[in-house]
Amino acid sequence: MSAEALHAAAGGTDRILSVHGLTVAFAGSQGAEHVAVKDFSLTIGAGEFVGVMGEPGCGKSTAAIAMMGLVRPPGRIVSGEVHYLGHDLLAMSDAELDSIRGKDIGLIVQSPRTSLHPMLTVGRQIENVYRAHNRVSRRAARARAIEMLQLVGINDPERRVKSYPHELSTGMTQRVLIAMAMSSGPKLLIADEPTSGLDVTIQAQFLDQMWEAANRTGSAVLVVTQDLGIVANYCDRVVIMERGEIVEASAVRDFFTAPAHDYSRRILSLQRESAASLADTPEAQQATAEPLVSVEGLAKEFDIRGSKDKVHAADDVSFAVHRGEAIGLVGESGSGKTTVGRCIVRLEEPTRGTVRYGDEIVSDLAQREFTPFRNDMQIVFQDPTDSMNPRWSVEQVLTEPLDLHTTLSAAEKRKRVTALMRMVGIDPAVREVKPRQLGAGRQQRIAIARALATEPAFIVLDEPTSALSPETRAEIIELLIRLSRELDIAYLFISHDLTTIERVCDRIVVMYLGQVVETGTRTEVFRAPLHPYSRVLLASHLFPDIADRRVDRPERVTLKGEIPSPVSLPEGCYLYGRCPNQVERCRAMPQTLEEVSPGRSVRCWRAVAGELPG
Repeated sequence: MSAEALHAAAGGTDRILSVHGLTVAFAGSQGAEHVAVKDFSLTIGAGEFVGVMGEPGCGKSTAAIAMMGLVRPPGRIVSGEVHYLGHDLLAMSDAELDSIRGKDIGLIVQSPRTSLHPMLTVGRQIENVYRAHNRVSRRAARARAIEMLQLVGINDPERRVKSYPHELSTGMTQRVLIAMAMSSGPKLLIADEPTSGLDVTIQAQFLDQMWEAANRTGSAVLVVTQDLGIVANYCDRVVIMERGEIVEASAVRDFFTAPAHDYSRRILSLQRESAASLADTPEAQQATAEPLVSVEGLAKEFDIRGSKDKVHAADDVSFAVHRGEAIGLVGESGSGKTTVGRCIVRLEEPTRGTVRYGDEIVSDLAQREFTPFRNDMQIVFQDPTDSMNPRWSVEQVLTEPLDLHTTLSAAEKRKRVTALMRMVGIDPAVREVKPRQLGAGRQQRIAIARALATEPAFIVLDEPTSALSPETRAEIIELLIRLSRELDIAYLFISHDLTTIERVCDRIVVMYLGQVVETGTRTEVFRAPLHPYSRVLLASHLFPDIADRRVDRPERVTLKGEIPSPVSLPEGCYLYGRCPNQVERCRAMPQTLEEVSPGRSVRCWRAVAGELPG
C-alpha cells in the first residue's frame, strides 16, 4: 500500500505511530539468543515530541530502528506490531516499506561514518534519497541538497556538496545525515542521538526546526538521547529504558519533579548534586604568580591541497593558565578549539605566535628538544578508542608513556600502573583486558590514567565527556575535579558542553572562527556575557531545567545565516552577517581583543563602548 493510501485509510486520526509488544533478539553462541528489547510499547500522536532515554546498551537504539522494520544482523524481530497511521509496518512487503521509509518516516542514525557511502559525494547521497521519493530533476535535487546543507549550518554548501564523507568532520557528517532525513519533510522522524556531534548553536537551531515543524504540520518526533537538556527543553513525554524494557513513561514535567524509577532518580540526583556543589565551589582567585602555560598571538593555517588558499584555523589566540587552574575553551565546531590545544602540546606546529611553559618558549623547540616537556604537558582525546592500540591490554596502554619518558624498572612500572588504575577508579584486575572490551566510561578513565602516568602539571582535555551517558559523565567530571585538587593539575578543558564547563572550570575563553572573542571568570561569562556570540552561545545551550524550557520562550535566540568559510574570512568583524547587534561600521572594522577589567576581555567595539542592549 502506498504512503498516500495509508494517509487516506487513516481517516484523519491523530495517532501517527503505535508500537505494541515489540521484542528484538540477537543470536548468540551455541544457538542461544540475547533479548535486546522486550515487550516495548509506545504511542506517538500528531505534533508530539517524545524522548527515549537510558544507559548505553539498554536497547533504546535497537527499539528505534526496529520500529521501521529494521534490525542489525544477527538480530531479528521476534514479535510485536508497529502501526503507522493504522497499518502494521511489520506486515508490509519490502516495496510498500520502501515507499514510506525516507519519505514519510525519516531516520537519523548515530554513526554517520558508517552510514554514508565513502565513494559518493555527500551532495550526491542527499540527491539520491530525495529523488527516490520525489519526481524531480537532478538539478532540482542538487538545489535541494544545497538548501538542506545550508539549513543544518554547513558553511559554503555549494562547495561542500562536492565533498566526500572523509573530507568532513564527524559533526559535519552528522549534519549531512540530518539533511538527508529531513529533505522530504517526513511525517514521523526517528532520531537516534541526532545532535551528539553538533555544537550548541546548531543543535538548538536544528531542534527548534524539528519542534516547530511538528507543531505546524502535525508531524511527530521520536528522539533517542542521553542528553537531559534535550528532554527538558523540547520533549512532551519521556520513556526510560533499562535492560531492554521500559521502566518509566511519563510527562516530562512529572519526570523532572517526581521521577518514579531508580535510574531516573539517580541521574537527576547526580545533576542536582552537581549544581549544588557548583554553588558551593568558590572560583579561583585571579592568580598573581607567573602562569604555568602562556599562549601569545597563536595562529595556525592549513594548506589546501591543489590550491594556494589556506584554512585559517586559529588567529591571534592569547590566554594564560596558572597552576591548579581549569580554563574552559568553548565555541562551535570549527572555531579552532582543538587546533589550539594540539598546538600547545606540539601535535600541530603553530604558524605564528608563542607557547611558553614556565619561562621556556616551547613552541620554538625542535620536536626532539620538546620531548622532555611531554612529561609535564599531556592530552586526553575525545574518543579513547581512537587513541589506543586495539591490540594492547590496559597495562600496555598505561606502560607506554612510562617506557618513553621515565627510567623506572619493570617492577616500578607495574606498581605505577596499579596506582594509576586505582587513582581513576579502575579495578587493577582488568589490567590484562583490552580497552575495547570495557564500557565508554572506563575507557575514558584509562585515557585519563595514561595522561597522568608521567605526573604532568598541565593536561589538555579535548571533549572528554562528549560521548558519555549522564551518569558516566557526572562520574568523570567528579574524577577530574578531584584529581585537579589532589595533584594541583592545570586543565585546558575543550568542550561545547557548557554544563560541564560551568561545573569544572574557573575561567572561560570563548572562541569564534579561530579568534578569542571573550575571556572572564566562570561567573562573569555565564551570568553576564559581553560579546554577542557569547550571549547567543549561552542562550542556545540546553540546561536540564524545566523551569525555563526553550520552547516556552517567546523569542528563541539563535545566530542567523551561515558560518563564514575559514578559507575566505570577512574583512571586519568575523561575526558580522550573523550578529543580532550588527551595525554598518562592523562590516569593515577589524576587531581587537580589549581588556575591560582585570582578566576580562572582549573582541567587540560596541561591547567595549557599552552600546549593546542588556
